[in-house]
Amino acid sequence: MEQRRAPRFVVEGLHGTMTSASQVEILNMSISGAAIRLDRNLRVGGEYSLRLELNDTVLAVKGLVVWSVLSEIQKGREDETKPFYSAGMKFKDILSQRLMELLEFIDQHKIVQENRLGGLRFHIDAPGKALLDVPYTYRVRVISLSGLLMETEQPLEIRQSYPMEVTLESGETVRFTGRVAYCSDPTDGAAKRHEIGVAFADMAAGDRSRLAKFIETLSRKPQASGPAPTQPPRKP
Repeated sequence: MEQRRAPRFVVEGLHGTMTSASQVEILNMSISGAAIRLDRNLRVGGEYSLRLELNDTVLAVKGLVVWSVLSEIQKGREDETKPFYSAGMKFKDILSQRLMELLEFIDQHKIVQENRLGGLRFHIDAPGKALLDVPYTYRVRVISLSGLLMETEQPLEIRQSYPMEVTLESGETVRFTGRVAYCSDPTDGAAKRHEIGVAFADMAAGDRSRLAKFIETLSRKPQASGPAPTQPPRKP
C-alpha cells in the first residue's frame, strides 16, 4: 500500500491566492508611470509591483493599472493563438531614494523622448529588465499538512517556489511558500484548467498551527465520495 506523510482531505469551496512573476516589455516610462506589454490581461484599478533590474540590484515600484487592452494575437503551433496586452500603470508612493533609482533606470535605458500633455516620457530599450508580480486565485481540491492539490488556468513550472496563501472556512488565512511538485496538462473544455500539486516548503509556526486545526476539523467530517484527482505517473 502507498504510504503518505499526511492524510489528504478533499475540500469544496476553498480558494487561495498566489503571486507569479511575468516578464514584461516596457514601452515607455516616466517618473509618474509606465506603459508595458505582457501576455496576460491586468485588472484596471488593480495594484501590482513592477520590479526593474538596475545594475546588481532590483528596484520595486508599486503602481495602479489605469488601462489595459488587447494589443496583439500571435499564432503558435497547431493553430494555437497567444494574446498580448498593453497596459498603463500609474506609480504610487515614490519615495525620494526610490525616485532617484527610477530616474537612473530611465536614463540608462531611454532611446527616444516623447513630449506628452501629462509630462515627459521616454521609450525604453531594456529587454529582460522588468518583471511584474501578478496575483491570481486558485481553487483548492485536496489539502493535507504537507501540501495541497490546486486547480488553475495558469500552468506553473515544476520545482519552482511561489508565495501563496489559502483562506480557510473560518476566514483565517494560512500563508506559505509552495513548491510545485507537478503540473498536469490542461483538461478538456471551454476553460482550460491544470491540476497542480504543491508541497509546503516554508510556513511560519502560527500558520502551521491554523492549518493543523483546520485539518483536525476535516478529519471529523465524512469525506465525499467521487473520482480521485489526477495524479502524475509514478516510477515503479
